[in-house]
Formats: sequence, structure tokens, C-alpha cells
Amino acid sequence: MQDLLIIGGGINGVGIARDAVGRGLKVTLVEKGDLASQTSSWSTKLIHGGIRYLENYEFKLVRESLKEREVIKSIAPQITKPIRFVMPHVSNLRPSWMIRIGLFLYDRLGGMITLPKSRYVSLIRDYVDNPIKEEFKKGYEYSDLQVDDSRLVLLNAQDAISRGAKIITNNSVVETKRNNDFWEIKLSDSSIIKCKVLVNATGPFVVDVLKNICHVNTNKSLRLVQGSHLIVNKIYDGNHAYILQLSDKRIVFMIPFHEKYTLIGTTDKEVNTYEYPKISIEEINYLLDSVNSFLKVKISKDDIIWTYSGVRPLVDDKKENVSKVTRDYEFELDKSKAPILSIFGGKLTTYRILAEHALDKLSEVLDVPNKKWTDSEILPRATINTKDYFNDQIPVEMKKRFSKNYGSNNKTLFEYFKKLPKGGEKICENFFEFEVAYLVEHEMATTTEDILFRRTKLGIDFPKDKLLLLDKIIKKYSKESSVR
Repeated sequence: MQDLLIIGGGINGVGIARDAVGRGLKVTLVEKGDLASQTSSWSTKLIHGGIRYLENYEFKLVRESLKEREVIKSIAPQITKPIRFVMPHVSNLRPSWMIRIGLFLYDRLGGMITLPKSRYVSLIRDYVDNPIKEEFKKGYEYSDLQVDDSRLVLLNAQDAISRGAKIITNNSVVETKRNNDFWEIKLSDSSIIKCKVLVNATGPFVVDVLKNICHVNTNKSLRLVQGSHLIVNKIYDGNHAYILQLSDKRIVFMIPFHEKYTLIGTTDKEVNTYEYPKISIEEINYLLDSVNSFLKVKISKDDIIWTYSGVRPLVDDKKENVSKVTRDYEFELDKSKAPILSIFGGKLTTYRILAEHALDKLSEVLDVPNKKWTDSEILPRATINTKDYFNDQIPVEMKKRFSKNYGSNNKTLFEYFKKLPKGGEKICENFFEFEVAYLVEHEMATTTEDILFRRTKLGIDFPKDKLLLLDKIIKKYSKESSVR
């Protein structure tokens, strides 16, 4: 009998699993696909306070987000990176005094902040490679964090596993039976799991799962909002990002991405479905028009290398403008029989504190040790690794990627390299069989999409004629793992 069964392997689900098992609870998490295969891997890749939330007077959310930004920076140093945002001033949209007040609050609402504070800048003098039109002469700088979103999910899951949690992927909940004091959960592989409390952390699917799988009514609803992004070749040199204020009162980011690219996003398009989101022509045009209104050298559809979209499940607060809908989260605990806790909303930045608050809520129906710990325990393999195990045996570009992706687990990766002559079969430039073996056996990867887009990010320019080879190698090591 499990204490908790969590449905959903996104950031909120794995965050709750990690916190709960660390307090001594028996925990199982079930995910129908890969970890982070939905909303959690299609974000803007930021841990941020949400500077634009200040305009909606969401001071509590901004304060909580800024505090969590500091926590995540400390517990996941390997996969987070401070980044400076440059905001060109558009005088007819927001006066200087308003921006200065907003940045003053942003620097202070979170309490003790280690990131550099905001400052006034000259776009002409302060940036060597300034891509912004000369009509925008001044601006402002502030700090936030970049993050590898899917790896943040993975590390939380791995830590939960190391502490005793069971994480089941590629297996869905197909049927539930609610008894007076426990749940019987049937999975797609026909296995049955019993648990005291069910946690519905399925993001955009939460209402559907609650009503159609768990047969529990709710009066809550979501606003499903698609956020889409473009990836283009690097527009400018420098490690800073740009936040562009638009005439519709929205903002669009230009962010350095994996050294070679610039990420442009995001949109706010209300949708009626959460399955297989795909960028629309209207969204592409919107993003191109937005950045081109600021750029000296315009970009076009021909410059787009890759696109991605995700659906954000926002709490329906009945606001007409979807851009103003809160990014905060709410809980619904049904205690009529065996309890079920459902998570509505939330954002990547606040996942850890959301999990902590979820455990507080669960203490109403379960004996939950009051042992809050996740704000100080570093995530496994998220520590910065400086040792070069490979020496001159692989290219420098590969070593940089390994150090960034795998952190202190580089040593284990090197063991896989040594097992195979020259690292095994070459799949494409700077990508070899040994890395695939490691990802299958240590990082729960089962498909080409898992590896290319969530574990490595090599899918952006991966050669299509190598997909069959990659799939063959994945299946080889998946079979070996199942035998062992």
C-alpha cells in the first residue's frame, strides 16, 4: 500500500514525489509518456520572478517566485545560469518612472538576492554588438536565471528514486476504483497499485483526469494557453537577453540558446485542446513582427531553424485578457472518501514551494512528517563538475556539453565510453553510441524524442537520415536493460 500515487511526470508531479519520499512517505509516480514530455519541457527555459506580473499587482506571486529563484539557483547550480535581461525603453508604452519603480520592487521583493541588481543602460554605448535599432537609445537591465527545464524534471525524479520512490513512465492510469479509505489504480500494463491518497498533477489534463478517470466532480476550470517559440541562428553576440515591450502590452524575449541560437518567444494563444500543440502561422508572424519592430536587420521565416509549443494550464480567474490571467496555483482536496488532491496552475519557477504547500495540504488527510527539507538539499548530479575524465579523447565541444548536461555524473558517462572502442558507433558529429547507452540505462530515455529533445537538445539540427540508426541503438540498450 502506497501513501501517495501521483499521476503526472511533469515538474509539479516529480517535485511532490521528491518532497514526499524525503519525508518518509511511500510514493509511486505514474507518467503516460516520458518525464517532462508535455508542458514542462516546452517552456521559455527561465526561472524568473515574473517582472510583468507586477502590472497585475500580483506582489505575492512575484515575491514567492523571486525567493524560489534563489533556492533553485542554490540547489541546481549545474543546470541554471544567471542571465541579464535588457529592456529597451519604449516611451509611449510605459514611462521611465514606472519601469524604475517596477525594477526597484523586483530587486527587493524577494529578500536576500544574490543576482546583480537592475541598472539604467545606454543601448548605444554599453553593448558592442547591439542588434536594436538606433531609435531605441536607452534601456534597463535586470537579472533572472536560465534553466534546462526537462533536466530539472529529470533530476527531481532521479533524487526521488534514490530516496525510495517508484517512478513509472510510458504507462498510463486507465481505471480507478475509490474505496472508503484507499484507491485501486489500474495501469495500461494491467498492473494494480493501491494507495491511501491520489495526487492529480497532470497539468493541462487535470480536469479531464479528475472527471473521466477518477470520476470526481469539480467546479474549478483551467484556461489552456499555448506558448510558442522560434529558434533561429544567433542574432547577436553576448550572453545577455532582450525583453521587448510591445504595443499590445505583451512582451517577447530574445534569449541566447545553446551558444549557436537565439530563442524567441513566447505567445499567449488560448486553445481548446492540450494534445500535440503546434505553432500556428499567426504565432510565427506575431513573433517575427514583434522582434523585427526592434531589430536593425530583420529576420524572416527562412531564418527559422526549429519551433516548439507548449500548453500552459492557467487557473481560470475569469479575466478577459489571457495575458493577465494569473500564473499562480491552487489546490483542490476532495476528502469525501479516499482523498484526492488536484493541482491547478503553477509555473516552473515555483514548483518546489508548490510541492511543499501540497504536502501541507495533504497533512489534512495523511500523517505527513513536518520536515521541510527541499530548499537546502542540492539535486543529484546538479553539482558543477570541473574534472576532465576524457582528456583529449573527445572534442572540446562534446566535453563542454557533457559538463553542462551531466554535471558530476560525467564520471559514469566516461565509464560507458571506456566500455566501447572509441565510444562505439558514431551517430553524427559529436554524438556517439556510448552516450545513448548511458541515457537509456541511467536517464530513463526510451525514444529518439526523449534523447534528442529532452536529454540532449541535439534534435534542433539533428540529421534526419540518422534517426533510424539512433532508434536502432536505443532499442539495443533497452533490450539489454530489460534482460538485466
